[in-house]
Amino acid sequence: MITSRQLEAFRAIMAHGTVTAAAERLGVSQPAVSKILAGLEHEIGYPLFTRIKRRLAPTSEARLLEQEVTRLYHSLERVTEVAREIRERQVGDLLIYSTPALGRSVLPDVMAGFMKRHAKAHIVFHVRSSTYINQKMVDQQIDLGFSMMPFEHPSMVTEELSRATAVCVLPRDHRLARRKVIRPVDLRGERFLSFPLDGRMRHLIDAAFEQERIERQLQIDVYSSADACALAARGLGVAIVEPFTARDHLDQGIAVVPFEPRIRYLFRAMRPRYRKPSRLADAFLDAVKVHLKAKGWA
Repeated sequence: MITSRQLEAFRAIMAHGTVTAAAERLGVSQPAVSKILAGLEHEIGYPLFTRIKRRLAPTSEARLLEQEVTRLYHSLERVTEVAREIRERQVGDLLIYSTPALGRSVLPDVMAGFMKRHAKAHIVFHVRSSTYINQKMVDQQIDLGFSMMPFEHPSMVTEELSRATAVCVLPRDHRLARRKVIRPVDLRGERFLSFPLDGRMRHLIDAAFEQERIERQLQIDVYSSADACALAARGLGVAIVEPFTARDHLDQGIAVVPFEPRIRYLFRAMRPRYRKPSRLADAFLDAVKVHLKAKGWA
């Protein structure tokens, strides 16, 4: 069987034309190179060089073999390059699921910078409900999940990322748009954009108004903060949402005002316990933390 050492000696002789130069290139003695070459020619069954004065002239068979050896070494160099890229977290596949609050505001910002540093990475990114993401995580089918809904399971590892205080979003020309703070009583009788009834934030927000017996016009339910901001910008109502999405929509016709009593949003990262974490997933999660900290949201 041809050995890597024989191929190295063959390449060196082809490149330098003499056994002496090849030996210097490989850092071995001239007799050692001659012995390696003789072993290669014995293995393949035909001569590779003819001696012309002090130089070795390659045969036509040697030139054909050189083409294949060159392709082989290029392939090995590519393997080395890929290994380095993996070590430096430049390449790989990453499957990320997020709820809308982070998935339509914070994570796209993170991803924009992340892809500049990891240009060869392949990312699958989906925005789904917390319930859907939790099930995917339990089934060990995704690399990273981002959610607000409290959920613990033996098959996942969770980490708190951020606590944010809810804000009130209103049409920019609303009578309350210039308030420093908005309370439930200020929204009495207002058309209110609510989240779905089965959502945790819907219950927390409704409780704030029910405790003060404040009635609202509950005509429109929305799936996400982004939906609420889009409708508020068109004069269709007011809403209580997380601040990330609200700030992203400030230039789209809404006003954002602090809301009291404070309603807390808790954002968490989730990872599958039994799916070995990739270096790329580590890098992305680190980037999310750095971004949240830089914005003062961590």
